[in-house]
Amino acid sequence: MRHIEKTMVASFPRIETPRLILNETTLADTGSVFSLFSDPQVLIYYDIEQFNEPEQAMELINSDAKKYKDGQMLRWAVREKLSSKYIGGCGINRFELSRHTAVIGYEFIQDSWGKGFATESIQAVVDFCFSNHSPHFVNRIEAYVMQGNLASEAILTKLGFDKEGILKQHSYWKGQYHDLALFSKLKCNHHNKQTSQ
Repeated sequence: MRHIEKTMVASFPRIETPRLILNETTLADTGSVFSLFSDPQVLIYYDIEQFNEPEQAMELINSDAKKYKDGQMLRWAVREKLSSKYIGGCGINRFELSRHTAVIGYEFIQDSWGKGFATESIQAVVDFCFSNHSPHFVNRIEAYVMQGNLASEAILTKLGFDKEGILKQHSYWKGQYHDLALFSKLKCNHHNKQTSQ
């Protein structure tokens, strides 16, 4: 059973799951964010270049905070509940308001892989998106997965996302074009599944 803390619009939403706390990423997390985005294994399927200095992490944190305040995105730091250790980030990379759509993303440190933390945190984000706690109405959630990222595809499939197809040469980063798999989940399907459980 997940608990979503009621907050004012101006307050950053805090989410608890059985093992995790999802809350705001702050400048106090600069070292952890730098470690995450300077790990080449984490970034194999990611659309940004490897970080070389902590200032890049600070810029990312500040940029995400501004986009949150502007209502463009909502990304959480993911922490182990018992230790408060930062293990990654996840959330809504962007709201596409005209389509009532939220595009999600996630990344986790290697030490947390294979423990179900990604599944647990992303499920919490999905629940949040389709609840009245979301700052914008969301009818559809999308996730774009680079070809070959089987672990990410498995997580989304487990959480009830539908694989709609492959977008050929959809994006360009790190000097080349990339095919992306498009996954989606609709609000009606999410609530129907919850009702049947």
